[in-house]
Amino acid sequence: MKTKNTDVPIWDRRRPKFLFSGLMSCGCCGGGFSKVSKDGFGCSTARKKGSAACTNMSVIKQKDLEARVLEALEHHLMDEDAVRIFCEEYTAERNRLQSTRAAGRAELEKELRQVNADHKKLVDAILAGVPADQVKDRMIDLDTRRKDLERKLSASPAPDPLRIHPGMAQTYRARIGQLIAGLADAERMDEAKEALRALIEKVELVPVSAEEAEGGKPGLAIHLHGALASLLRLACGLPVHEVVCAAAQMQKAPRRAGRGGANSAQSADADLQCIDNIVELVLVAGAGFEPAAFRL
Repeated sequence: MKTKNTDVPIWDRRRPKFLFSGLMSCGCCGGGFSKVSKDGFGCSTARKKGSAACTNMSVIKQKDLEARVLEALEHHLMDEDAVRIFCEEYTAERNRLQSTRAAGRAELEKELRQVNADHKKLVDAILAGVPADQVKDRMIDLDTRRKDLERKLSASPAPDPLRIHPGMAQTYRARIGQLIAGLADAERMDEAKEALRALIEKVELVPVSAEEAEGGKPGLAIHLHGALASLLRLACGLPVHEVVCAAAQMQKAPRRAGRGGANSAQSADADLQCIDNIVELVLVAGAGFEPAAFRL
């Protein structure tokens, strides 16, 4: 099937026209960046709504933008020291959450033992001659509680062993180099573009004055925010198509709602699952594993 009055397959309409389409944002107003000239990108809000909405009229050449972002992906993300620090912090946080969950599990196990003991006492009382109808309701309540406790305990299995290793920095660098090289290969270009896009949370473009700019000319600084989950999947050796699919699923998934009155053990369970899935975390190039920005 093709788009009406064109030779473009209908599924190609959803493909980004440029490498970083939809990922660029204005550092002043938060609006999107789009093509404003033959080879330049600029803030859409500033041009459509005027200076009252945004004053960022700076333009960046497409070639310059792509070169700087790709260079950062290859050389600034997954710094070996940052990976080492991340692994240490990840392990510490994971252990903390496991400890909280273990404490909650211990409380459930203690209560289950008490419930079973109370139930046994009632059975013994019946055997000793106490009329069954006098303890029937209590036995039903205890049996219901026993099933509930067993269900909660079975829903909290032992966590999988930690699989993140500091050596993934070298793996990441080798694989990102292959993806960038794939941009020049017609057969691998589409896959490479999708994979590279999956590694990026956003590309924020912030205007800088001549005094602030390294070259002494006003322009745009690039703050590159990497998608940590995708970066780690690539670095851990997962196939490229799995990295892309996982990133797409995360974009479609709704944000977790507040837990309200959930107890600490339930919160720890949810947080541990979140940590294990590396969800809702952002890695920013050049600044280790902190939610700050790296200027290109």
